[in-house]
Amino acid sequence: MKKVLTFILMLFTLLLALPFQDAYAKGTTIDAFRYKTRNDASVPFVRLAMDLSSHINAEAAIDDDGNKLALVLKNTELSNGINKSYTINRSIVPSVTFRQKGKDVIMSADLASPHKIGNDDIKIFGLKADPSIDKPDRLVIDIPSAGTRTATGSNGNTGIVYSSDSTITQAPADFTISAAAKKALKGKVITLDAGHGGTDVGAIGHLNGKEYYEKNITLSIVKPLAELLHQAGAKVILTRNSDVNVNKPYSDSVSELQARCDIANNAHSDIFVCIHIDSFKNGSVDGTTAYYYPKTSKDMLLARMIHQANMNDLSMPDRGIVSNHLYVNLHTNMPSVLVELGYISNPHRLQMLTSSWGPKVIARSVFNGIVSYFQAA
Repeated sequence: MKKVLTFILMLFTLLLALPFQDAYAKGTTIDAFRYKTRNDASVPFVRLAMDLSSHINAEAAIDDDGNKLALVLKNTELSNGINKSYTINRSIVPSVTFRQKGKDVIMSADLASPHKIGNDDIKIFGLKADPSIDKPDRLVIDIPSAGTRTATGSNGNTGIVYSSDSTITQAPADFTISAAAKKALKGKVITLDAGHGGTDVGAIGHLNGKEYYEKNITLSIVKPLAELLHQAGAKVILTRNSDVNVNKPYSDSVSELQARCDIANNAHSDIFVCIHIDSFKNGSVDGTTAYYYPKTSKDMLLARMIHQANMNDLSMPDRGIVSNHLYVNLHTNMPSVLVELGYISNPHRLQMLTSSWGPKVIARSVFNGIVSYFQAA
């Protein structure tokens, strides 16, 4: 830790009002530790909570680089039910560890992005015991994500409102956004959905003895596409910007897909674009397909414009524009399209999809199709 004392004093000032400052506790134990990623604030945050047998004194510090938060709980012991290490959320708090040091317990939290102590950043507070609802004394730490804001769906599902200061910027460096594109996209609300994620890996491809998951490839396309749209003046909402389920782990398919639709519907998006990669038992099959459902007068136009751009820009076989009853096309209120951008089961295509340049080339093509749609709509 660097320059810890300064930060300890800063946080100690914040902690003076806590109910844990009565006197140094005797025989206090940490009886339980819980954590949860919360999406019900202006930015996503991880909440860490400890159940305590009695009041404690606590000091906290963050290192000079903003990569680690340390919390010292005075005269405290770990109960047998507390693990020494926890994997939390790799995009906010990748891990938390506990260790006993003499009479004190030290909790260390790794921070995925640099944080600075302040009233609007990391918050540490205590909650008094409430026997009426069987709640013990608790110490709570809220650690927010950096560089994102949220848009919440009707079922509490949350999409990320893309911002250029987030960590997901991967725009193609050699692509210039025209004035015409900026005019077409300015102020448009566009929801991008990277298919699958979290416990749902999607289709699996194999290349050079290694497995590749559809969920990772779709995200690698959505990220540079989001940056291009953002740079052109659109408001871009991502159903996910990391390897997570949008609803919850092991969610049934309807709940997971509805969560994605809720995000787009609640944001009153102008269009919804869902990115997938196809698969087939015959490894020679390849191509791109655009699926739509004609629930509005412009669903087919959106599918046609994006598909035509893919035909113009990408060396992929044409598998057509297909009207189908796919869930996300049926249950979004705005014009929507689900595009299958190549076959993960085709080794040649998989090599392109997992290259450093392939996803960005595809993103640029889909961007061109979206521009053409708004110019024609």
